[in-house]
Amino acid sequence: MNRSAAPPAAGRRKPWQRRLAIGAWVFTGLCVFGFLGTALTVMYEMRQPADAERRMCCWEENATPEWTAGALGVQVPETATDRRAGLHSNVQYDAALLAFTVTTAEADRFVQPLRRDGTQMVPNLRPEEPGFTRSDGFTHLGLPEPETLVEGMRSTSVCPREAKTPESGALRLCAQIHAHEFQPGMTRIYLWAGSDAPLNKPPA
Repeated sequence: MNRSAAPPAAGRRKPWQRRLAIGAWVFTGLCVFGFLGTALTVMYEMRQPADAERRMCCWEENATPEWTAGALGVQVPETATDRRAGLHSNVQYDAALLAFTVTTAEADRFVQPLRRDGTQMVPNLRPEEPGFTRSDGFTHLGLPEPETLVEGMRSTSVCPREAKTPESGALRLCAQIHAHEFQPGMTRIYLWAGSDAPLNKPPA
């Protein structure tokens, strides 16, 4: 006597049904990953101009080394070369930057009268990673950020009238000073000074 085939057990899928379900899951996963990849790419591309614009934002024109030295209240050695300067303004503070190159002996003579008695410049024991930058930093001037430099780097911070010297009395802002001996006998001085009060802007 012929018997009809028993129906498949409830919940059990035929092979073609399983393949169809797996294919649907794979297709859905590819769509999700594709969407996420596209979204991340768009976000990255949108961020690049924003980052570039942020780095270029808020820099005052005509902030010459001579003007910036006057705003800081420092006297740059006459023999200094490769003088660079900038003034960054934002809603929180203004930052004046000045950099120049002198002999190491001249660099010591420049910094010594500004330091408090008994203080020493210290090495950079916790450097930032190469390529580190900041929106109000020396990268804008075409220089590496001093926080990334180790060999030959010494740093200190000074404020007006902390030392009993004419140079300290003339200083107008608290400043971070970095001295980088980038080759034997030659040192680049970096000065960064921030002010909560807006600084006078350089003339047009």
